[in-house]
Amino acid sequence: MKKKGFVGISMFFLSYVIIFIILNAYSLATTPEKHTEWLEEYGWKRDFYFSRKQAFTIPSHSESLNTYQSADVRFKGYEDNNLVQHVYRLKEKCGNRYLEAVLLTSDDKIVNSYIKMSQTDPGIVKMMYRPQFMDKICK
Repeated sequence: MKKKGFVGISMFFLSYVIIFIILNAYSLATTPEKHTEWLEEYGWKRDFYFSRKQAFTIPSHSESLNTYQSADVRFKGYEDNNLVQHVYRLKEKCGNRYLEAVLLTSDDKIVNSYIKMSQTDPGIVKMMYRPQFMDKICK
């Protein structure tokens, strides 16, 4: 009886590992290489979480526009129906908050990027090199 329990637990664990490997491979395969290169250029590494891709609406309120402008994100020359945002969770944490890189694309070209502190924190920061970010923002 004990041997059957061990086999059952082993099969469950093995199934879990196989599913994890398949999901990880799928996540890597669906991420455009340009995005990975962009993040690595700044010294960031993606964490294993599925990226989120959704249409991006250019904010119409001046307060929201000022927030994006402070992060050096410009919208001049782009229309709402052209911009798509890709959100990637980064391996680094800032205190107890997760960091997310947001890449804005138009016609599959990266036009802007910034860092969100977490989903619950509305603040954004200019995309910068990882060591510089950790020294300036996360201290």
